Amino acid sequence: MTGKKAFWRSLFWLSVVGGTAVFLFAARFPPTMLSAFTLVWTATGSQVGEEYGYAVASAGDVNGDTYADLIVGAPHFDDSTYLGGAAFVFYGSAAGPSDQPDWTAGSELNGARFGFAVAAAGDVNDDGYDDVLIGAYRSNNEQPEEGRAYLYLGSAHGLADEPAWTYESNQKDAQLAYSVAGAGDVNDDGFDDVLVGARWYDGALLNEGAAFLFFGSEDGLNPTPDWTAVGGQTGAAFGTAVNSAGDTNQDGYDDFLVGAPFYSGTQIEEGAAFLYLGGPHPDAIADWQISGGQTGSLFGAAVAAGDFNQDGRSDILVGAPHFGQTVEGEGGVFLFLGGEQSMSDTAVWSGFSQQEGALYGTAVATGDVNGDGLTDLMVGAPQYTHDQQLEGRVFLYLGTPDTLNNLASWTGDGDKAETNFGRSAGPAGDTNGDGFGDLAVGAPQFRTNRDLVGRAYVFFGAESISGDHTVFLPFVVHE
Repeated sequence: MTGKKAFWRSLFWLSVVGGTAVFLFAARFPPTMLSAFTLVWTATGSQVGEEYGYAVASAGDVNGDTYADLIVGAPHFDDSTYLGGAAFVFYGSAAGPSDQPDWTAGSELNGARFGFAVAAAGDVNDDGYDDVLIGAYRSNNEQPEEGRAYLYLGSAHGLADEPAWTYESNQKDAQLAYSVAGAGDVNDDGFDDVLVGARWYDGALLNEGAAFLFFGSEDGLNPTPDWTAVGGQTGAAFGTAVNSAGDTNQDGYDDFLVGAPFYSGTQIEEGAAFLYLGGPHPDAIADWQISGGQTGSLFGAAVAAGDFNQDGRSDILVGAPHFGQTVEGEGGVFLFLGGEQSMSDTAVWSGFSQQEGALYGTAVATGDVNGDGLTDLMVGAPQYTHDQQLEGRVFLYLGTPDTLNNLASWTGDGDKAETNFGRSAGPAGDTNGDGFGDLAVGAPQFRTNRDLVGRAYVFFGAESISGDHTVFLPFVVHE
């Protein structure tokens, strides 16, 4: 088994985190020797119940060293505040992410859940360094659960200790920053923009939800939104998911996506996804929307994009973790192609877990893990059962010149019961500079012995991707 051979040829070192000794593995041989997708790095939470790895994402390159950096969220972390939450950034290197976090931040407010959502912001001030977004959806500065989004700027020394920008909803229970994302350059001014979702925001209607777009500039993000849209329906939860859509119509402006998993169309609470086209002044009315077609499917709980048919236009992916194709709650992911005039209204590809309650589609992301220039798809199913009950699974589908492989090219499992492996999953960027994109996965319910702490994983990309289901877990001992 090629993956296991590569693993045992790796070097290892000891890291001590919060009284737990964790052996971390990193490949230190030439990239050409990696012939399969290989687990090379893990980091484990240091506090019981912190849900380390609830969110994982590439941070971009925050210190300009050419290696992609990794951000991990732990929304139940306690420092000086109860459940204030924390986020940790690990800088990339030739060996992959660093052993210990190079940067840590948290909330000063009890119960804020800082780190529930994390994302690369792109370069919002065009200084050559990538920036990061962090969401604390239950932040309660003046209103309970109003939520707050934070932006930290990159530099040659790494991320700043203090946020350069914050934004609050100033509305009770709005849960702003339940989702955060880099939007790309929506207005084509040379500065990257960001999206923030507030799933229970009250506009004209109760709990309709809202999404806010902030344009970047030489001075950073604007203090007030440059664009706002609302769900238009009571209880729609519009803004549960936000993401960049890339350029779906090839007009030179980046477009963006918003998910509303409780939206009701022809079916009650079937869910919906909305596309907004970029431009100097984006319209608050969606240019395209699609509904789930099944009651309670949570269609729109996750949204992503990539060019799957190589036509130069981004295509859209929508996750529906409660969708039932053959069994209840197996989950589904649906791919819609971009077009010069409009998006396709019919999914050209769909994937399902074929297992009841697996929640396939909880996490949906795109990248290129094998360096072939084609877009690959990563899907998380955090309650999938393989040989351990509810261990969770991540599915990787390699891109083809037309769309995607019908069957997963690789899967990874949590290998321990109820780890929630795949609650978060997505591209880590090229953390070791070998020319292949890497995969980051979070398992926020991972236990060391009986202590629920959470864990984050990085798999190095490679030219050849193995179908091996085994996740090689590091050996853990206690002091």
